[in-house]
Amino acid sequence: MKKKIVIRVPFNNIGSKKESLTKEWIEKRIWIFMNYTLKSLLGQSSQDYLALILYNAKTERTIKETLENYEPLPSNIKFIPSQDFESEVRKSVKGYDFMYNVHLESDDMYHRSYIKLLHKHTPKNGVVTLIPQYGYVYDSIQHRLGKFFFWAPSFGAIIYNVNDFLEGKRHKLDQGWRSSLKLPHEFICVKNPIWINHVHSKNTGMNFNRILSWQLKTVKDACDLDSWDDSEHPRAHFGPEITDKDEIKKILKNFNL
Repeated sequence: MKKKIVIRVPFNNIGSKKESLTKEWIEKRIWIFMNYTLKSLLGQSSQDYLALILYNAKTERTIKETLENYEPLPSNIKFIPSQDFESEVRKSVKGYDFMYNVHLESDDMYHRSYIKLLHKHTPKNGVVTLIPQYGYVYDSIQHRLGKFFFWAPSFGAIIYNVNDFLEGKRHKLDQGWRSSLKLPHEFICVKNPIWINHVHSKNTGMNFNRILSWQLKTVKDACDLDSWDDSEHPRAHFGPEITDKDEIKKILKNFNL
């Protein structure tokens, strides 16, 4: 069974915020991508993947001019206009049996083992989405780190039979990654947290103190249960915060930081 791992990385292609189309925003976010997300991708123990970073075509000139300030990207990591995503994927999946459409925000990170894990993992018949519930939150400004359990994080994968994909079949997540729980799914249960949700100066959707308020006294996760009922179990849990500097350094090393 041949798999093609395609990592879809939104940059400034979605949303209506004009700020993301400005030179200042693009330069800062590309710097964050290069110093965090790219390091995570380059540090993967398996480089057998295609990462497509999607940008708004209106900003192509600024994107390309900014990228010239950095070392050239490897051939399996590309900035492309968002409208070219379908054609790039179609070209890349020919000759494969399955395509894993994996999501990664342009400021977040994967554990170095994640792509290799996806290649090795054999899902149950009929599974459409893979959901890794355990990760970390890292504030790179304050250098704070903590474990983070989330019931349906955006770091999962959607599995397609390549023939079905080429014929136009798509699984829509109308409610974001919450919708992954409504499709036939499987939870990725591994010892090491798989992802980092990155908090930084240009991140407006998340902050460390807000996450601290999500801490709950009891957490029962899908990896410990035979069944999952999101009405009975907490959806998010943060903590405890990791304060040992050596431990933080050791953890971040697994994300190539």
